[in-house]
Amino acid sequence: MNPNYTEFKFPQIKAHPWTKVFKPRTPPEAIALCSRLLEYTPVSRLSPLEACAHAFFDELRQPNTRLPSGRELPPLFNFSPVELSIQPQLNSTLIPPHARAQTSPASHGTVSRFASAFHFGPTAFVSGSVSDSTAQPSSAPGSINNST
Repeated sequence: MNPNYTEFKFPQIKAHPWTKVFKPRTPPEAIALCSRLLEYTPVSRLSPLEACAHAFFDELRQPNTRLPSGRELPPLFNFSPVELSIQPQLNSTLIPPHARAQTSPASHGTVSRFASAFHFGPTAFVSGSVSDSTAQPSSAPGSINNST
């Protein structure tokens, strides 16, 4: 810190209420979600899965919810086993009963579908790529092995 500015005090700024930031007809659930997502303190901030489980999205979890055009919603509850293991206490909120009845664990998530197609386990993926520890060259007769 600059020794010439030892007496500097940051100004105290009062928080502006979210109800004055958003339009008057904004649903209270939307304001609450934004408030928790933009929380300054990291431990108070919602995690991505907590945000998905927030009450603002409850309408999307209703069995007969449709898009404004009348079409069905795209798949919203196809979480991978890895995603479901992050905060398991949220799983009953993230996947509503009607969606649990329609899907099986094997059909959850793009990562698990890709992994099963190429015989990788779900833990083989690190930051969207296959880790070297799982993709090992074959030593079967007749296979090409360039590792020598």
